[in-house]
Amino acid sequence: MENHESTSKRRHRLAVACACQGQRLDRFLTDALPGVSRKQIKRALDCGAVFLNDHVEKRAGRLLQGGERLELTVEVSALPTREFTLPILYQDEDVLAVAKPPGLPVHANVAGAVNALDLVRELAGADQDPILLHRLDADTTGVLLFALNRASNRSLCWQFSERRVEKTYLALVQGCPDRPFEVRNHLRPNVRGKTMEVRSGGQHAWTSVNPLSCHNGVALVAARPHTGRTHQIRAHLAGSGYPLLGDTLYGGPAHLETVAGPVTCPRHLLHAAELTITHPRTDRLLTLQAPLPADFLQLLTGAGFTSPDYANLGL
Repeated sequence: MENHESTSKRRHRLAVACACQGQRLDRFLTDALPGVSRKQIKRALDCGAVFLNDHVEKRAGRLLQGGERLELTVEVSALPTREFTLPILYQDEDVLAVAKPPGLPVHANVAGAVNALDLVRELAGADQDPILLHRLDADTTGVLLFALNRASNRSLCWQFSERRVEKTYLALVQGCPDRPFEVRNHLRPNVRGKTMEVRSGGQHAWTSVNPLSCHNGVALVAARPHTGRTHQIRAHLAGSGYPLLGDTLYGGPAHLETVAGPVTCPRHLLHAAELTITHPRTDRLLTLQAPLPADFLQLLTGAGFTSPDYANLGL
């Protein structure tokens, strides 16, 4: 019997984060809508079903400036939903920060699936329209920041674009770097568009890496991205010989050897642990931290790490 996949049409509303400045429109949409193929994006553009700031946009190569509004209708596969919770790390009248769990896309996903932006809208209430300020990959956990009004959005967008926001990620990697190091190069999508690679003509990318502790051939490192390119930390760590555990897309191991035997890494082990901004209203520094999620802690324990190795998160 032939198996027919259920499909439906869904309208998506997206806000372009400041960190996405310079990205092609089709690349942004492909990243923002994980369940939607490039072919589906191209069809929506050709049919005039993509609106950029309320105007029809058909150019796949249109370069984004950051801060735009996008609306589009695409045909997508219907998949079952999954339950997620978003703990609030900080909230006032200007800023909302949540702790994103693994497996949750930031933007609108396939039909019937949840995403962080929709969940945050529910948390904020009907009288507010949270504006996403940056992005995390679906399987990356940690601090996710939103502006709650136009004034705070302008201030925070400027801080992101001028690299005034300090971000620290924790990563569990294969191999044990013996000293801090930096990676500066240019990244651009490879020909298949699924990974980023070092190529001339790409966007400048800069990451600082500080090893915190190492056990049994696995290291816990703190990575500080000074730029905000797609997959930047993942590509830089893998290119330096230290791929993330579970990041098979960039050559990372799918399993971790423990005393009890091999344990599957369910995702890439990257966590947005800390983010520091200047508060848009008070002009005071505001540091937001997200605790390590349970699966990350379990793999740390399996690799032989103990709480003194990561009690202060190396921050």
